[in-house]
Amino acid sequence: MSRAVLALLVVALGLGLYLWLVEIPAERKRVEAETAAKRLVDFKEDDVQGFTIISSRGEMEVAREDGRWTIRKPKPMEADSTAVGEFLRTLMLAQVSRVVDETGTDLKVYGLGTPSLTVSLRLASGTQTVRVGDAGPLSATLYAKRDDSPKIFLTTLAGRDLLMKSIQEFRRKRVLPFDRLQVTRLKIAGPQETVVLYREGQGEKAVWKIKAPVETAADQPEVKSLLFALEDLKAQDFIDDPKERSAKGAALGKPLATITLHEGETDRTVALFLDPRDNTTAYAENTAREPLYQIARAAAKDLAKGLFDLRAKQLIAAEPDQVKTLVIKTGGKEYALSREGSAWLVDGDPNAKADAARVNMLVTRVVRLQAERIVTEKPTDLKRYGLATPAAELIAAGEQGKLLGRITFGRQEQGLAYAMGSAMAGVFQVRPDILQDIPKKEDLLGGAK
Repeated sequence: MSRAVLALLVVALGLGLYLWLVEIPAERKRVEAETAAKRLVDFKEDDVQGFTIISSRGEMEVAREDGRWTIRKPKPMEADSTAVGEFLRTLMLAQVSRVVDETGTDLKVYGLGTPSLTVSLRLASGTQTVRVGDAGPLSATLYAKRDDSPKIFLTTLAGRDLLMKSIQEFRRKRVLPFDRLQVTRLKIAGPQETVVLYREGQGEKAVWKIKAPVETAADQPEVKSLLFALEDLKAQDFIDDPKERSAKGAALGKPLATITLHEGETDRTVALFLDPRDNTTAYAENTAREPLYQIARAAAKDLAKGLFDLRAKQLIAAEPDQVKTLVIKTGGKEYALSREGSAWLVDGDPNAKADAARVNMLVTRVVRLQAERIVTEKPTDLKRYGLATPAAELIAAGEQGKLLGRITFGRQEQGLAYAMGSAMAGVFQVRPDILQDIPKKEDLLGGAK
C-alpha cells in the first residue's frame, strides 16, 4: 500500500471519528433541543407525582399514591387511571405553533388575565405550571403561557381536550374493581333462584361448574362473558350525597340481582337495581362507603343471569370424536351410522359407505346442538309438544355401544322446535335447521364413494 493511499485512509478515519464523536452528537442535541422547545410542557408521564387543575369549576388535585392515582380535592376518591393518562398525554403532545408575544405584557388580550384553565404539574425536578387562555385564530388552537417564561404561545391544544374535563371524568368509573382471572367462586342471587359456581383447575385447564341449585356443567363462554362484562361495568353517573343516596335506594326496592365474587381471600359484592321510573336507567351498589352508581339498564339486565343462562345447554354431553355410532329415527324409519376408522358405514355394511365429510358434520351438529329456551323442567304432558310421538330421534353411542345421549324432536312453533335431551331434564326449544338436514338412508348411500 502506497504512502498516499495510507494517508487518505488515515484522513478518512479521522473524519469518520470526528463525525461520530462530535458532529452527530451535536446534531442530535440540536434536534432534541428544537423538539423540546416546541413542546408546551416538557415532561415524562412516569415523572409526574401529581397535578392540580384550576378552572371555573373549581380546584381539583390528583396525586399518585402507591402507584395508583387518587383525587385529593375537592374530596378524596379513587381516580380513573385511564382518564388521568389521557389528560397527561394531551399535555405531553401539545405543541407550540408560534410565539405571539415575547414580553407577555397584555395578558387580557389572549384571555390569560383570568385563565380559563391552570394546570400545575408536580414533578421530581420541581413544578411546571401552564395557563390556558382564549381560542386562537384557527380551530383547535389555544393561547397559553408557562410560569417560567414571559412569552405567550399559540398552541395545538384543543378546548375540548382540556377545558371540558371535570371531576366526573377523572374519578374511577369501574363499578367493581377486580381481576377476573383471580375469581374462584361466583354467586348470582335473583328473585327466583340463586346460582353458585366454582372454578375448578388452574390456568387454561380451569373450568367453571355449577354447584347450586343443581350440580351441572357450566357454559364456559357464558361465564367468561359475564366476568368480562362485570369487570368492564362502568358508571354513567354517581349519587354521592348520603341523603339522596338513601332516598334513591328506598325508591329502587329489591335488587334485580346480587352478584358476589370470591377473589383471593376477599368477597366482592354488587347489587343491581332497575329504576322503576326510568326505563333506560339502572343502578349498582357496592358498599355503604361508595356512591350509588348509575349504569345502563341493558347492562344490568345482561348481568342478571339465571341457571339456564349459565348452564351448559348441549342436549348431549359428548364430543364429536367420542361418537362411534349414530342411530337416526325419522319418518317411521330407522338406520344406524357406525364409524370404522375414517369411514362411516350404513347399518354396519362394509359395502355401504356414507359420505364421511357429510356424516362428520352431522355428528358435530348433533352433539353441539344447544337449547335456545327452556319450556318446562318437569313436563307432565308430552303430547302438547309433539314429543309423545317424536318427529325424529337421534341416539349417540361411544365405544362398545356405550350410550352417550339422545335427542327427541317434537313439533315446531314460532320458528323453534320442541326437544328433549339426555343431558338436561325438561322440555326445551331448539333451532329446527338440523331437522331439515337429517339425511335419508338412500341419500347417504347415493352420495357414497
